[in-house]
This record gives sequence, C-alpha cells and structure tokens, in this order.
Amino acid sequence: MASVKRSLSALALLCIPILSSAWIDTGHMVVAAIAQKGLKPSVKAEVDRLLMIGGDAKNTDFITTSPWADDIRRQRPNTGPWHYIDFHFRADGKPSANKPDDENAVWAIEKFSAVLQDKKNSDADRSEALRFLIHFVGDIHQPLHATARDTDANPKGDKGGNDFRITAPSVFSSDSRPPRNLHSLWDFAGGLYHGEQRPLSAEGKAYIDQLAATVEARYPRKSLREAGDLKPEDWASESFAIAKEVVYATPEGGTPSDEYVKKAQEVSGKRLALAGYRLSALLNKLMK
Repeated sequence: MASVKRSLSALALLCIPILSSAWIDTGHMVVAAIAQKGLKPSVKAEVDRLLMIGGDAKNTDFITTSPWADDIRRQRPNTGPWHYIDFHFRADGKPSANKPDDENAVWAIEKFSAVLQDKKNSDADRSEALRFLIHFVGDIHQPLHATARDTDANPKGDKGGNDFRITAPSVFSSDSRPPRNLHSLWDFAGGLYHGEQRPLSAEGKAYIDQLAATVEARYPRKSLREAGDLKPEDWASESFAIAKEVVYATPEGGTPSDEYVKKAQEVSGKRLALAGYRLSALLNKLMK
C-alpha cells in the first residue's frame, strides 16, 4: 500500500501544470521503458538476445539493465568519466579555461554505437556496448551530466552540482535520505519519483510502467520535433543550456522554492521522454 501511495503521489506531481548517478535507477528504467516501446520487432528480438549474455540477477531485461553501468563503476573506475561531459561555465561572467575530459559521455556513446553496429564484433562485446548505450543515453539527458559551474571557491568546477549544497525541499519531507546537493535533487527529477529496487517486484514494475506511460502522455513523441536528433553532441548542448538557464537558478545553501521544484519536474519529465525516444531511434538505426 505504501508503494502505491508513493506511485500516486509521483503521478500527481507530474500532472501539476508547471511551466552521482543520473536519474537514479528509477529514472533510467523509465527511459528504458519508453525506449522499449519504440523498438522495431526485429531490433527488440536482437536486443533481447544480446542481453541474455552477461549481466546478473539485477539485469534481466532491457528495462532493469539500464542502471548496469552504475553497478560496475567501482569495479571498473575507468568508466566513470563516460557518464558525463563537463562543459564549464562561470555565472559571474569570468572566463573558464577548464575543458571536458577527452573520454566523456559523447565519446562513449559514439564508441559503443560503433561496437554495437558492427556485427563482426563478438556477441559479448556487442552486449556490453548495448548495456552502456542504454545507460549513457539516459545520463547525457540529465542537465548536470553536461556541466560544471566554476567559482572562486571551486575553480575546477562543482562536479556537476555535487558540491552545490542545498536544503531538501518539502517534496522530500518523508524521505529517509533527502537530497543535500543540486545534483542529487535532479537525479530524483526534482521529486518526480522515488527509488525503486532491482530486481523489480511486480509492484515495482507496475510503478515504472505507470511513470513511463504518464511521461509519454505528457510529452508525446509527435510533440517533440527534436526527438529525431540523434547527435549526442546536440543532446549534451541541450543539457548544458538547461543547466545554465534553469538548474542553477536557485540559491546555493538554500532551499529550492516550490516554483523551482515544479520547473525541475517539468524539465526532467521532458528530458526523460526525449532520452527514451532517442534511445529507441538510435538502436533502430544501429541494429536494423
């Protein structure tokens, strides 16, 4: 019953008329659930076949494998920079000389797209590339995975908002571990959803499906002309622009306003939808 109440609460937030790991597991699974519906039958069959290779009990299908790249980060620390691309900026108008890492989210999406597309590669390599792509396409649509704000106090950047402290807004009042920095607030899409454990229970799967359906209904593919843009560098540029214009529009050390939280939910919902639509289109193109 508690989970059902949380589900209804999240859906209510979505319906409001509102102008460290991206999206947490829940958000990544919502992106995958949206993308799965757009896969061509032949592509879905090949995806399902490849995902039978490797993985573990938490990564049993297209949806639950979406957080896999976060699962392995401690064992494979070299993959860490692949989750983001930090375009640096300063709000005070001063120039920043900091540049993104050479290996970044755009680089990784392009790398693993090539691996997946080439059928001469082993099934094991293509399976891993698929898992990375499912995750990184979601990552790059989280605005704080495409930026770092530089200041005099943090001349090398705030690590995508991880060093930007906040007090959790009221939407998290019943949460045992509310977000304490800007990055985590946006990982929860401004409170659009709660965390969901894998492997998914029947109730958990229903929650993910419900969230995905609601996001799609609010942001249908036909209403998003940009959904057909399959260039990861454009996705990153979109996220960077949103970060500068929307994400950092709250005082550091303070509590984000209700208006800010509503805007975060609206923006996050659209980014989740775009990530899902673009992921399905990318896989249809690579695996045709």
